[in-house]
Amino acid sequence: MTCCSAGIEQGTFESLADHWQQILENSAEPTFFDSQTWQKTWWSEFGNDSELQLIMVRSESGEVNMIAPLMIDGSEISFLGSTDLVDYHDFLSRDRLSSTCIQSLVSAVSQMSEIDTILLQSLPGNSPTITQFREKAENAGWQVELEQEDVAPRMDLPASWDEYVSALRKKDRHELRRKLRRLEAVGEVNHVELSDPTDIENSMADFIRLHRMSTPDKSAFMTTEREQFFCKIAIELAREGITRLCFLEIDGVREATSLSFVSGEVRYLYNSGYNPAQSNLSVGLLNHALTIKSSIQSGHRVFDFMRGNEPYKYHLGGVDRQIFVLTAKRGSAAQGN
Repeated sequence: MTCCSAGIEQGTFESLADHWQQILENSAEPTFFDSQTWQKTWWSEFGNDSELQLIMVRSESGEVNMIAPLMIDGSEISFLGSTDLVDYHDFLSRDRLSSTCIQSLVSAVSQMSEIDTILLQSLPGNSPTITQFREKAENAGWQVELEQEDVAPRMDLPASWDEYVSALRKKDRHELRRKLRRLEAVGEVNHVELSDPTDIENSMADFIRLHRMSTPDKSAFMTTEREQFFCKIAIELAREGITRLCFLEIDGVREATSLSFVSGEVRYLYNSGYNPAQSNLSVGLLNHALTIKSSIQSGHRVFDFMRGNEPYKYHLGGVDRQIFVLTAKRGSAAQGN
């Protein structure tokens, strides 16, 4: 249907809950970041003094065809969540994004006289928002810049573990097999995957501990506020069947961990940690490898390593996908229509 108007819904998420879920069910590849649970939880923890703006774009029949979860901070409007905790952003839309929906959104934002900057971070390289929003914003008088923000490696998964290993580059295949043999020689090895909310709640302390001890950067990243958010979102999404918390155990001791989320047929590796004292056994990389094995056995179509170009992602078969940031500055001609 044709999008023809944009209405602004402020305050809570409740009035949009049903529309939100319906749109996600009709989206091509929604991520867990798009879920209302994620957005509400992030907002409750980090919204602070920002102003929530939920912009709906309706069809001529009144059906909500697009939702833009945005916030205003001073003179800037942006997605909810920044790059420290969110790897992918986009507008929520039925099927592929309509250019007329984007036109309605640009018009709505242009009418907000206090806004002089639109910041759209972490747009996947294949998002139609990149070209459509840029075109409509420039036509409305906004000055638009598009920059590559980062890379996010991912890979298609085959039907079996043997096919996956065989498809790796020769050196990577040899190294993975060698490291697995070495690990199995040191003791009893178990790869544990948790999805039950209670199990995850009881094990998040181990995840946080291993995350913090991995590197000084990760220790600095995991503030008390972020720890609270990680624990809360892991449990909340577990109640929806989305969370997967993995541990690599050696003789019953948890030596590596990863937190991932499943949306449709895609598994997203969100964050991880390991015991540096066991780095000679490559416990971090092998935990990821066994998580990939679990994903294949679960029938997932894609494994997404997410933001960052860490070498292990490529050793395990990841292929870069670019993510972009779009910034629009209000020009003298950018007035509401």
